[in-house]
Amino acid sequence: MDPRASQSTLLHTPFCDLVGIRYPIVQAGMAGGPTTPEMVAAVSNAGGLGVLAAARLTPEQLREAIRAIRAQTKQPFGVNFLLAPPEPGNQDVLTVQRFLDHFRQKFQLPNGQTNLTLPPSQLPQQLEVVFDEQVPVLSVGLGDPNHLIAAAHAAGSRVMAMVTTVEEAICVVEAGVDVVVAQGAEAGGHRSTFTLGPRGEVPLVGTLALVPQVVDAVRVPVLAAGGIMDGRGLVASLALGAAGALLGTRFLLAQESGASIAYQERLLAATEIDTVITPTFTGRPARSVRNRFVEEYIQAEASPLPWPLQSLAAEDLYEAAQKRGEADYFPLLAGQGLRMLKRGQRSAEIVKELVTEAQAVLARLQSMDG
Repeated sequence: MDPRASQSTLLHTPFCDLVGIRYPIVQAGMAGGPTTPEMVAAVSNAGGLGVLAAARLTPEQLREAIRAIRAQTKQPFGVNFLLAPPEPGNQDVLTVQRFLDHFRQKFQLPNGQTNLTLPPSQLPQQLEVVFDEQVPVLSVGLGDPNHLIAAAHAAGSRVMAMVTTVEEAICVVEAGVDVVVAQGAEAGGHRSTFTLGPRGEVPLVGTLALVPQVVDAVRVPVLAAGGIMDGRGLVASLALGAAGALLGTRFLLAQESGASIAYQERLLAATEIDTVITPTFTGRPARSVRNRFVEEYIQAEASPLPWPLQSLAAEDLYEAAQKRGEADYFPLLAGQGLRMLKRGQRSAEIVKELVTEAQAVLARLQSMDG
């Protein structure tokens, strides 16, 4: 057999057949703007699965984005939501806002409001759009998707759920999900833990340990996530028994990314020791590059508001900082593989490079075996 044909076969897994893609590569849905319709379509056109982050989109914006993706690709894609409900915790809005006012002074913003009210969840309306538009894959994180699965399947959507423990994986599979994403501790963004510990703690099981245990525990395709940045990581994921890999941080610097220049430049300057898991940005533990905002919270031993009140409280500050390109004052969510980032690539180039590198690794391993 031609070695290249063998390598191509190894890079086509049951997950690829399940969702109708060529390569077992998924671009993570990253909320806040990085995952543009252009990025999602480009990844899907290149043979992977592009995923749109929809948590912060209105139903109207979501429908527009889905149709923009469809205008650029005929390939499968996904839409991602965060399921965590409002959580208990520090309710002292006045103290938190006065702490944030210290940062607001730099941007000449008025003091933060103390009568915060969470708007009603738009998730039912957002899901209605996803099902009405017949999106091929519904991706979820930060919670048990049990209540969504029947409706998703009825609409023809596959359901992909992110977990951080074997117990969570078994839970979602018993509920009927089609794909499990095992999120290792190295991953950027929010820890996709269903229930936080009494002091807000989350399990931190590394990708290398988590993935094979999840694979052994369930009978659906498992994707590896966390610290995967290149073809070596893709092959390692397959070696652990995964049917593919989900990458987020690697796509933050893609040309189609909506991440700000200040965000991208800070990621390029950071290393694997510069990230920290912190609840300071949203009230939920998330891995981010350290900046002044995080450091001052840590030094002051200040407690943020619970999810999602903290994001609402600091929204004006984050927006002003992003407009000014001040990366010390807004979330810099990212994983630990930062030295492997590359500047200026298109999303399709990233997918192609992942595949080429993976094939080279497989060829090297085959030559060692022979």
